[in-house]
Amino acid sequence: MPRESVGPDGVSNRIADSVLYGPSIQAQSITGGIHLHEAPLPPPTPRQLPPLPAAFTDRLEDLDRLTTRLQRLPDSTVRIVVISGPSGIGKSALASRLLHELSDRFPGGQLYADLRSYTPDGPARPAEIVGRLLRSMRPGARPVAVDEMTAWWRSVTAERPDTPVSVLLDNVVHADQVRALLPGGRGHIVVATSREHLASLAGDGAVLHRLGPLALDAAQAYLSFCLGDDRVSPEPEAAAQIAGLCAGLPMALALAVTQLAQHPDRPLAAMTTSLDGFHADLHHVRPSLTRQETAVTAALDHAYAALPPTTPAAMVYRRLGSLFVVDVDAALTAAVCDLSKSEAAEQLRVLRAAQLLEPASGEERPERGPVYRFHDAARVHARQRAVEAADGDGEEVLRRGLDFYLAGATAAELVLTPTHRRIGRDYAFPVIEGFAFDEKGALAWLVAQRDNLAAAIRAANTAGMDTSLYQLAHALWPLLRATHDYPLWFESHSLGLDAARRCQDRVAERELLSTSAVGLRGARRFDQATAAFTEVLSLARADGDQRAEAQALHELGSVSLEVEHLQDAEDFLVQARTLRELLSRTSEDEHDRHTFQRSVAITDICLGQVHLQTGRLTEAIDTLNSARTALSTVPEIRDPLDAARALAWLGRAYALAGDLRAGEAYGRQAVHEFDQLGSTRWRARSRELLAQNLYAVSGIEEARALYRQALRYYEQVSRHDARRVRQAMAQLA
Repeated sequence: MPRESVGPDGVSNRIADSVLYGPSIQAQSITGGIHLHEAPLPPPTPRQLPPLPAAFTDRLEDLDRLTTRLQRLPDSTVRIVVISGPSGIGKSALASRLLHELSDRFPGGQLYADLRSYTPDGPARPAEIVGRLLRSMRPGARPVAVDEMTAWWRSVTAERPDTPVSVLLDNVVHADQVRALLPGGRGHIVVATSREHLASLAGDGAVLHRLGPLALDAAQAYLSFCLGDDRVSPEPEAAAQIAGLCAGLPMALALAVTQLAQHPDRPLAAMTTSLDGFHADLHHVRPSLTRQETAVTAALDHAYAALPPTTPAAMVYRRLGSLFVVDVDAALTAAVCDLSKSEAAEQLRVLRAAQLLEPASGEERPERGPVYRFHDAARVHARQRAVEAADGDGEEVLRRGLDFYLAGATAAELVLTPTHRRIGRDYAFPVIEGFAFDEKGALAWLVAQRDNLAAAIRAANTAGMDTSLYQLAHALWPLLRATHDYPLWFESHSLGLDAARRCQDRVAERELLSTSAVGLRGARRFDQATAAFTEVLSLARADGDQRAEAQALHELGSVSLEVEHLQDAEDFLVQARTLRELLSRTSEDEHDRHTFQRSVAITDICLGQVHLQTGRLTEAIDTLNSARTALSTVPEIRDPLDAARALAWLGRAYALAGDLRAGEAYGRQAVHEFDQLGSTRWRARSRELLAQNLYAVSGIEEARALYRQALRYYEQVSRHDARRVRQAMAQLA
């Protein structure tokens, strides 16, 4: 029987001949079955299609043709539809209408992704798009590379033969983009919109549909629907001229209708005169434009010119259109345009009312407020107007955007990872109205801004703004730690590390090299991780940085533990612990002392596992108890997640030492704590460890039930861990 030691929460409970320290769950019979552990809830069914416009007009024949052709395709395939046509012709609206009407045939969900192939900064990276699709179905998935993402995406969708999904891929430019994103299995449908015909997809069985402009009578019917017969009927010739000047394009018509609706007393003939003038100007300045390109550009010119001259709306339009972002909100607009948030929100509403912005697709993000995006034609137009206006420094606009994302990510970093080593932040344009985050809001903001943060990293790299680049990469740590978005992790850290070296910032270099290596370890690239941590150790010792030295030693020990080089692991961890304990006593800064106290406990969790695997069970219990005590009872370093990790391993240590009841009780408490914390991976790992403990107490069936629960969690986040649990279940059989 292992000897008694100080309990992790200052509380002891006696069960039979064992004294258990800390909270436990007691029943009259502790082996009476598994009663604590619910199965993981499935993620909500995604409903991501853009909303249907109320004024959807005249596409019934197109819908009938598409529906008829789809009915001829076998359900045993993934059906593909390509809707092609020029910008502004209504491809996305038709695609969305089609999938909304077919929604009952695809109960697995409606997914949407804008590939942004026609934007100045496009197309979107494959990892971004397939990652978004995968996370819609498996929110906690942690694939390492694009190939693994794609395989997992297809596996997830293939596992749902009775619940097929529909996918809308907007703004595709070539057929391989579609092929790379096809779901697995059968019965699904993928609708792609493109300016290109994508003829090669015919060989994949795709339905190819070329969308034409609205006929004259349909365009006039649209005007009547939006403005009312009483306004359109008295001016039939003007209505026909507007329809002609808009070339039958729904986008141009919507822009014209918006202007007429905002001026209810203006005759339609006045609109024709104004639009005709913009057409004439374009024919003179840009004679190479097609009729349809001219119609969209003229309508955008007209809407832009009509923006209220006494407001900054036109400036906001130009600046936001010049920015690198995927979508915009009031906080970003305020920072980029030097406005208050309330002023920025009002200008966004003005631009939305003028049809120069559209609501962003996808779920609402309360941590951001209303979110908008540019139609690709409007973004190009805004950038052209910015060049012509020359009323703002493009570099200033870029730096304001980068400073905004750096400030937001840093504010989230301080809340989520307060012990993350701080490096300098250089702001040319400090954010006036700052960020007030709690933990939930901080992570939600980072996740919601993931694509914009990635775009900020790339924009800083392209512009050669190295200081912003490496500081942004450093500030991404809590997002990467929480999501394990490995493609973003490796890209941001590779670019940031190079930038830190160019700036000769050794502290930033060490920090980025270290967190890059953490990513490599998580991706199971152990040799690369070891090499990177060894380089960090060398740099730290050369610079006399004991904090970085201790961290590198700890990480080398963690990697050695992962690959079961137990003697190396113990050597590194003991050195790390000794140095961290010294720093916890000698540091002059109170915050740093607490950081080092917590670090000692984190190292003890790893050391306890080494003791466990080398059969030194009394040492394991003492070491893990010490870690649990520190992380759960010392207010300044309290860390519920790592305290629960210590408890899970402590339960395993007691079980291996022969105290099976203690092992079960601690294991159950660890499961309970991870369920409260919501960590998917550790909900799985704690159940896996408890299953190992229960096998010796209660037999195969209880262990198997826990393994099944662990497997369901692991399937959401880690295919490697899921394979290990399947092997354990096979051994039980």
